[in-house]
Amino acid sequence: MTSAHPLPENNSMPICRTHTLIIGAGPSGLAAAHRLAEAGIKPFIIEKSLYFGGLMRSIRRGPFIVDLGRKELYSRIPEVDAFWNKLLDDDYRVYSHRVGSLYHGRILEMSSAFRGIRRGMPFGALLSGGVDLGRAWLINGVRAPRNYQEYWYQRAGRRFARALAQGYWEKFRGQRWAELPVPQVHAEGQAARSHSFGAIAHGMKLAAQGGASDQRVWRHPARGSGQVCGRLIADISRAGIKVHFGSEVFAMACAEGRIADIFVRTPTGCVCFQARNVISSLQVEDLVALLGGGKAGQAPPARRRAVLLVYLFMDAPPRFPHAWLEVNDTALQCGRITNYAAFNGDMVPPGRTALCIEFFLDGDDPRLDRSSDAWTRLAIDECARSSLIDPAAIRDSMVIRLDRCNAAASWREAQENARLRMLGEIRPYRNLYHVYRPGTDWATFAGLMAGEAVLSGERQGFDQRADPTRSYAAANAAA
Repeated sequence: MTSAHPLPENNSMPICRTHTLIIGAGPSGLAAAHRLAEAGIKPFIIEKSLYFGGLMRSIRRGPFIVDLGRKELYSRIPEVDAFWNKLLDDDYRVYSHRVGSLYHGRILEMSSAFRGIRRGMPFGALLSGGVDLGRAWLINGVRAPRNYQEYWYQRAGRRFARALAQGYWEKFRGQRWAELPVPQVHAEGQAARSHSFGAIAHGMKLAAQGGASDQRVWRHPARGSGQVCGRLIADISRAGIKVHFGSEVFAMACAEGRIADIFVRTPTGCVCFQARNVISSLQVEDLVALLGGGKAGQAPPARRRAVLLVYLFMDAPPRFPHAWLEVNDTALQCGRITNYAAFNGDMVPPGRTALCIEFFLDGDDPRLDRSSDAWTRLAIDECARSSLIDPAAIRDSMVIRLDRCNAAASWREAQENARLRMLGEIRPYRNLYHVYRPGTDWATFAGLMAGEAVLSGERQGFDQRADPTRSYAAANAAA
C-alpha cells in the first residue's frame, strides 16, 4: 500500500529519526511508553489533541473531578490489574459496585445483594412479572423466538426484560431488539428452559451483553479515571520523555514491508519521522486510510455513534447511593446517570453531588444540533421528574459532546468482515504495532505487549496475545 494522500518529498521537511514513534497518548500508547521507559528507551510520542488520556481522562470543575461519563475498570486481565494496582497504590479505591435500573420513576436494583429478591420492585409488580414470566415459559415450550426481543421475553418475561434491560440496551447500542436476530447460539431452539428464579436473574443482566463480568471487587482511581494516564505521564516525564501535543499524522509511506516515513503536522510545521518501530493507537479505519488501503470490497462506512454528556454539580448530597443508573424508562431520553460521589474517592466534596447524564445517539441524529442550554434543561427535567435531584441545589453545569464515540464498542466489532480485511491489510508491516482496542484494560494490555515486543524484537507474542479480533481470555488461553 501507499498513502492515500500525496506524499511530500522527504527533503522538503525536517527528518526526525527515532527508535520508536508512538501515535496517541491514551492508555495504550502511554502503557507502551511506560514499558519502554523502564528499559531505558525514550520513544517519541505524538498526540493529535491538546490533552492526554483520550476517553480515559478526567476533568476538574471547581472542587469537583469527573470522568468522561461512566468509567468501569475491570480486573479480568491479571497483568493490567497488577499494573494499575502498582501504579495507583492506595489511590486505587474499592467501591460499592451498586447499579440501579431507573424505570417508571423508581430505582430497581440490578443485584439482590442490596434489597433482596424483590430488588425494590413493588409487590404487585413482582407478582405480575412472575405471572408474565410463567406465560413466557409456556410460549417458549411451543414456539421458537423470531427475533432478539422474543428471545429475551421468552427467557425473562416481557415485564422483567423491560424493567431491567431493554430500554437501556436499545439506547446504549442504538438498536431495537425487535430488529435483531435471535442470538446465534440459540438460533436452533437450544435456549435454556430453567423454570427457576435464576432465569429472572439472568434477565437482569441483559444490558451487559458482550461484557458480563463475575468480578467481585471493583476499584476506581481516587481522583478519577484520568489518574491512570496522569501517573503514566508523570513516570515517563521523569525518564525525560514528553508528549508532543497538537501533532497529527497526515500521511505514511512504506517500503519492503515496513512503515518507512510518517509525515506529521505539528504546531511548528511538518516533520517526516523515520522510526524503527511504530506503535499506533489510531482506529484501524484511519490507519488503513493513511496507508492507502481499505479499497477491497468497498465496505460501506460503519454507522457513527456519538455521546452527549451533561454534568450537574450540586450543593446537596446525592439522593441515591448507586454508582450509576441504567435508564430503562423509554419515556426518558437519557440512557445512563453516573453518580461520582459513590466511587469512594476524592472526586466530589463531602455533602455535594456531581452527576453525569449520558445521551447515546447516532452520529446523524438531529438532536445533536440542540444547544448546550437545551441539553442541560432536558437533563435537569428528566432527573427532577424522576426525583433524583432538587433543581434549586444546582450550582454549575457542563456539556461535552463526544463525536465518533461508540460507548458500546467491544472486541467483537473487529470480527466484522470489513474490519477483518483492514486488520489483514496492516498485518504485513513488521514494524507496526496496532494497539487501538475498545476497553481500557484491553487497550492497556495491548500497549504493554507492544512495548515488550519492541524490547525483545519478537512480535509473535504481541500478535497472538493482543489479537484485536479475540477476547483476552481466548487470545491468552494457551499462554
